[in-house]
Amino acid sequence: MNEDHDRFLHFYDQLVLFTHDAVRRLPAGMLHWKPPTDADVRFGERVEDVTVENLYLHLVVGEHLWVRNLAAARPEETIPLPLDKEMEARLVQGDYLAESLVMHSANMEILRSFDAERLATPIVFSNHRWSVGSFLWAIYGHRNYHIGNIDTFCRLAGAPAPDYFQFRDPELL
Repeated sequence: MNEDHDRFLHFYDQLVLFTHDAVRRLPAGMLHWKPPTDADVRFGERVEDVTVENLYLHLVVGEHLWVRNLAAARPEETIPLPLDKEMEARLVQGDYLAESLVMHSANMEILRSFDAERLATPIVFSNHRWSVGSFLWAIYGHRNYHIGNIDTFCRLAGAPAPDYFQFRDPELL
């Protein structure tokens, strides 16, 4: 296995678990809180009806789809936007926090199976050419971006913000 891939797997796993724990600890009303319309808070064009719950579901569904698309991608294939409103609707009907951990476990199993050839496979996303391995770090960055959004929502609402450096594993070497 490649050292960079091992590092990604460890950090990504910790980041996903951190996000889960941070959202799970929020007061129930915070999951659906929206900033006042005059707060001028925007999170891009693809995430509608922004709440902590919707941001979390966006991450869970997006990563589920990205991982599977990366696992199946042919060289130079364009990876589609990871959107599935039906999956989001199904998740919100149940215990999406528990289900997200099941999905993450399945994602990690797939990600661990990526060998050097898969990691080097060139793909296209958002008009950019990536290797599968480099795109994994983009997924990590995307999650961090939305943790920042969740942090902003919490601070605007007066709720406790995630303590970013409190990962489950104290050894992050």
